[in-house]
Amino acid sequence: MVADCLSDALPRSSVVASDDQPLELLSLHVPKALGTSLAEVLVGHYGRERIVGDYAISLEGSPPAMRFWRPVLKTSTAVIHGHFPAIRYAGMAARRRVTLLREPLQRLLSHFFFWQAQPRHGNPLHDRVLDEHLGLIDFAKLPAIRHFYSETIFGGCDMASFDLVGIVEELERDWPRFQRLTGIAAPLPHRNRNRYPGYTDLKARALADLRLMRELRRILAEDIAFYERFA
Repeated sequence: MVADCLSDALPRSSVVASDDQPLELLSLHVPKALGTSLAEVLVGHYGRERIVGDYAISLEGSPPAMRFWRPVLKTSTAVIHGHFPAIRYAGMAARRRVTLLREPLQRLLSHFFFWQAQPRHGNPLHDRVLDEHLGLIDFAKLPAIRHFYSETIFGGCDMASFDLVGIVEELERDWPRFQRLTGIAAPLPHRNRNRYPGYTDLKARALADLRLMRELRRILAEDIAFYERFA
């Protein structure tokens, strides 16, 4: 997967791009929101060597100090793409900033079942979900998941700093906007399939459970309101 390629071990120290040499693009990949396919588009346009993949091992459970950690950038770096808190690059010069959001219930279901199929990889929150056999409701109640948009990813960030906050469900509307902003003439990205066995049927059953959906909407109310600002 391209995202795995982009998440190669990154240096620990950090630098800030100068105002004279801003990044071409800062691309925040919301987990389970088309970011792997977008990474393929970016590699095809810019080339692998000009992209830094900032993929935190535990975005959902990183200690506060890690929110501001940055990788070292080469002078040739044109793009940063990955899972990271938006505030990490709040002061970095970038010609364009983009992100894609996915409807919170759909994103939650994809995240939950994806983690069921993922081997342990150093994320303490993922380990807890597996160790405690958390169900959907308890998963949704985890603070880092419950406020995934409003705090975990975009907490402390001025959303007006983004040139595009696109919506996965409105990609046919928002992809031309992305193309105009970036000058990238690539076809609409494809959606990757969730690897969890029987995911399509399990997702359909969950969505058809009105009581479950009502409770999840209550738990995710703040993130749903956040999403609806841009939908």
